[in-house]
Amino acid sequence: MKPKCNYILPFERTLYDVHESDYDPLKDIEAFWKQYSIGMIRDNLIELQSKLNSEQFSEFLLDLLRALIAYLTAHLSHLDLAPLSLSEVFETSKEELKTSKEISDFFQRVPQTNTNL
Repeated sequence: MKPKCNYILPFERTLYDVHESDYDPLKDIEAFWKQYSIGMIRDNLIELQSKLNSEQFSEFLLDLLRALIAYLTAHLSHLDLAPLSLSEVFETSKEELKTSKEISDFFQRVPQTNTNL
């Protein structure tokens, strides 16, 4: 694999890991919040934005931080997330997960002894 593409693999891998039989989303959520406080997340996003300095990316980072804070607040306040009307919005993500499942299944069938992967 080309060195300049190496950074992409962990990001792609996260879409495939969810299809492993032992995947536990609660474990990932717990690990995330144990490692990163909301202040640390904010600081990292500010640092990232300052390096890239893109208005569109800044908006995304603000939206991401706002969503993380909202989820954290909802969790701490024991809010019921069921009333959220996101089913239409999640259809695209469902399709992406379906595609990643197909790719994951394919690679599960590839013999692990192949050193070219």
